[in-house]
Amino acid sequence: MHATRSKPLPDGVGLLLFVAAGDEGVTTNAARTTGRSPEFLLEAAQFFIEQILLSPASDSYRILGADRTATSIELRRNMALLLKILHPDHYQNVQRSIFAGRVTEAWNNLKTLERRSTYDAGRHAYAAEEPSRLSANRASQWPQAVVRHSQANSRTARRRRPLRHALLDFLAHFRT
Repeated sequence: MHATRSKPLPDGVGLLLFVAAGDEGVTTNAARTTGRSPEFLLEAAQFFIEQILLSPASDSYRILGADRTATSIELRRNMALLLKILHPDHYQNVQRSIFAGRVTEAWNNLKTLERRSTYDAGRHAYAAEEPSRLSANRASQWPQAVVRHSQANSRTARRRRPLRHALLDFLAHFRT
């Protein structure tokens, strides 16, 4: 799982966000394409979001399910979908709502060209630091509740391996 967190995001993450947000059309198509139930795909999509997009070491682009080439429209759409998914009223999962602040912060970092340029410049300078110090600094920036939630979910990752494989199968259908 740790190696997956550091790799570039696969194609199809935008569709995965629609599945996690409960879009019936996208979910039905994904279920038909993969041969998996909509419930299974929903759980796999939510697992991917928590474990990959919202891992403690994720930068603002990754949190929003995008890369540096994403348009402002794509970033805004992903932010809205993530906030819908993470809102405590959506799935009555209060623990998941602790991530909403990270999504909002990521959106604030990238929502205008000026902020995006500033963020990218700061990110470049930050990445130039010694890698071990970078990891320690990054981990210390997140609230302990976020770190504990992520660690607890990492411990259950081995039991949820079929979800991960189904998710990767789903995303493989959308690679170009």
